[in-house]
Amino acid sequence: EKLNRSLMVCQDKYEGAKLQKKSGAMNDMISCADQAIQDNIKMLPLLANKLKTSFGIRDDNSSL
Repeated sequence: EKLNRSLMVCQDKYEGAKLQKKSGAMNDMISCADQAIQDNIKMLPLLANKLKTSFGIRDDNSSL
């Protein structure tokens, strides 16, 4: 859901730039979307650990 909201913000920025006829609006949108995706990818390990903790799953690979 966070990724979806972030991408909607990128789309809104793109639509605004397009209405203002700003050059590079498409590149800005692509950059915004890429950053949103990268930020969400970085959050995946944290989310996985929170889920493991809430379900009581031990990480047996932590001793490696």
